[in-house]
Amino acid sequence: MLNIAIIPGTSRPQALNPQIVNWVEQQLASNGDVRAEVVDFGSFDLPLLDEVIPAGAKMYANDHTKAWGAKLEEFDAFIFVTPEYNHSISGSLKNALDFVATEFNHKVAGIVNYGADKGVRAAEHLRHILANYKLAVVRDQASFSIFTDVADGTFAPTEVSTAPFASMVDDIVAWGEALKSVREAGAEEQAA
Repeated sequence: MLNIAIIPGTSRPQALNPQIVNWVEQQLASNGDVRAEVVDFGSFDLPLLDEVIPAGAKMYANDHTKAWGAKLEEFDAFIFVTPEYNHSISGSLKNALDFVATEFNHKVAGIVNYGADKGVRAAEHLRHILANYKLAVVRDQASFSIFTDVADGTFAPTEVSTAPFASMVDDIVAWGEALKSVREAGAEEQAA
């Protein structure tokens, strides 16, 4: 079974994000190939990046970084639910990602994005950031418009918008299982 973390993409109060995160969690609940958990970086009390040594060295000095990194280590895959703010991801998500690095190596991710233009620019920016972590991002993504998939402040996705989600999850499972063997081979190599 593949362990997937659903990562909310913003810490903004009263955001639409929790509704979409909840939808993602509900979609995954019926999939027998995965175990999903919402992992909100906001619950780790991460300040603006305060680690002295770059994350790639994994020499964390602060307890909040150690806890955030340890939680991410538990997962084989990630689904990022990101809004588009000013043609990119939120500053809070970028900050949370900057704290860690190797916890994402040789794992897989999918992106669920939303905004006025379906959040596609945020998704593209996020793909570039995640590639730096040796994190494989599957092609398909679910993209939602705040004009057609939201009614009176309530997330009400159209069938057209939700359709890519199933194939995204199928690819996450397939790639996630394959990448487990890559991580296992790397661990064996380090132990030798």
